[in-house]
Formats: sequence, C-alpha cells, structure tokens
Amino acid sequence: MRKALAAAGCLLLAFVAPAAAAEDAKAASEHKFEKAAKYYAECKNASKKEFDEIRPYLKAFTDSEVMAETMNDPERFFRLMEIVNDPRTIHVMMNCSLEPVMWDTWMRGLTDFPKLWNASVKLMNPQGMVKWMMAPMNPKIWGSMMRHMEPQRYVRWASAFTNEDFYKPLTSFLDTDWYEPRLAWLVDPQSYAPLYQALQVPGLSAPTESGTDTKAETRND
Repeated sequence: MRKALAAAGCLLLAFVAPAAAAEDAKAASEHKFEKAAKYYAECKNASKKEFDEIRPYLKAFTDSEVMAETMNDPERFFRLMEIVNDPRTIHVMMNCSLEPVMWDTWMRGLTDFPKLWNASVKLMNPQGMVKWMMAPMNPKIWGSMMRHMEPQRYVRWASAFTNEDFYKPLTSFLDTDWYEPRLAWLVDPQSYAPLYQALQVPGLSAPTESGTDTKAETRND
C-alpha cells in the first residue's frame, strides 16, 4: 500500500513540478510595479486603493499582448484613455519610462517574437472588430468619453501643477546621482542580452565582456 501511495505521489509530482516551475518563471518575468506605486504615492491625495484599481490597465504599457487585447476592445481602450488622462497616471508613466527596470521590461518584450506574434493575432481578432463597429451605439463608451469633462478631473490637474514632484521627470536630470544607475545599464552587456539572443544565428556566440556565450538573466521588476 505504501509503495502504491509513493508511486502515485511521484507521478503527481512529475506533472505538478513542471507547471509550478512555469508559473514561477512567469511570475519572475512579470512587472511588479513597485516603482510605479511609489511614484503614484507622490501625487497629492493619492491612495494605494486608487493605484490598485488602475494597475491592471497600466500593464498594457509593459505587455504587448495586453495592449493588443485592450486596443481590440473599445470599452477597455476608452477606459485606458480615461485613466491616462490623469496627472497621476502621467506622473507615473513619465517617471517609470526613465527607469532601467522599465528598459529591461521593454527590451524583453520587443525581442520576444512569439509574444509579438500572439499580440498581432489578438489585435486582429474579428470579435474586436465587430465591437468597434458597434462602438457608437455602446453607452459605456459614451459614458467613458463624458468622464473626461468631469470638473474633478480639472481640479486634479490644477493640483498637480502646484506639486513640485509632478515636475520630477524634468528636474531629475540636474541630480548627478540620477545618471549613475542609468549609465550602468547602458554600458552593461547583460542589458542587451535579450536582443543578442533574439538575433543570434545558430553557431555564433552572443557578445559579452569576456567574449563568451551568455544567457539573459531574468531581472526582478
């Protein structure tokens, strides 16, 4: 009986372990948005709850498949535009675009050709095209468009213009310490490893400082 149970356990582990490893690898490669949350908190009257509400939509700017799905669905697209038309979101996007961790995310995404292919297929999904044809008759879309005219939105923009942190992307260049991590990323061959691997011809080595082959390490976002 014990031998049978042990055999069944080993068999179950053989099926579960690869799936668990795949989930761990996916979790390690996904953007965690720690810096985005920090920048959002710099805005006046911003709360973690509000950031958690828009976080799924911000993923479209770090994942080509999510962006394709968003563009293929008019409701999701107009909701994303509604979120982007907010000084807090603009503050987050401008600051994150200057971070090496975001450059890593984009480098991996733009060199993942199977993912880009899947994104193109999702972008051309016929169901989405039908939704876009029916969009003028969708009240949710008109409601999303009308929310751009809400007075609270203009108050929020006025408040942002009086917040010195809102101008950080324009003033951070004046800090000499700002350049160190970004220059380190630019001169690190490992930063370009996904590009080397995507363009690698079989039999040729990916360039490194030592002239040997290398594999891109998954960096934690």
